[in-house]
Amino acid sequence: MARPFRSEGLVLGLLLVAVGAVWMAANLGKLDLLTTLRTWWPASLVLWGVIELLAVAMERSRGGSLSSRLHHASHDEGRGEK
Repeated sequence: MARPFRSEGLVLGLLLVAVGAVWMAANLGKLDLLTTLRTWWPASLVLWGVIELLAVAMERSRGGSLSSRLHHASHDEGRGEK
C-alpha cells in the first residue's frame, strides 16, 4: 500500500538542497555567507509561517480542523491514550 503524501518531507528535502547550494556557493567564493544570513534570515520565518498556514488550510479543506484535533488529543491524553 502506498504511503500518503507528506508535505513535511518535501519541505525538508528542498530545505536541505537550498542549504547545500548556499553553502557550496559560499565555499566557492561566490557568496558572502554571513552577510547573506544577516540580511535574509527573517525570510526563513516568513516561509515557515506560510508553510504552516498552508498546512492548516489543507487540513481544514479535508474536513478536519486544528481545534478538533487538539480537542481529541487532549481528550485522549486524559484517558491515557496516544
